[in-house]
Amino acid sequence: MSHAASFRSRLACAFAVSLLANGAAHAGQCKAIHADLLEMRVTEGCNAGEPSCFLGVVDGNHGLRGTTHFRSDSFLGSIPTSPGSTPYSGPFEYRLGTGTLLMRETGVTVPGVVVAHHRIVEGTGEFAGATGDFFVSGTREGTVITTNITGTLCLP
Repeated sequence: MSHAASFRSRLACAFAVSLLANGAAHAGQCKAIHADLLEMRVTEGCNAGEPSCFLGVVDGNHGLRGTTHFRSDSFLGSIPTSPGSTPYSGPFEYRLGTGTLLMRETGVTVPGVVVAHHRIVEGTGEFAGATGDFFVSGTREGTVITTNITGTLCLP
């Protein structure tokens, strides 16, 4: 192997290692989220102009500790083949000690059960530029919703 070919080979190897290291650094900025969420449907303490909303408390890892706010802005009637089910969507807000995560929640309730997806649409403070998806599942008894959250939070 000539000196020039050997140099090109070493340069290509260094470039490949650099790309791998850069990818690993980016992947290190994504964190697995685990949290518990307790919400109640209320008629007081909602955002201005809202007759009702869901206010909650979230307790999780990676800074996901604080209060929450949800108000559905769209929902469909019950699905004929799934009696008692209600698909819905709306803005969901995590109000945390070091910033806010604004999400779009899309979910469905069936008697006693809640399942939803939260996609990050905006963040403030520590969470500015954040991306990610959370998956929410749990139970509903009357006006109280108790859920577990898993997902991924990626910070820039």
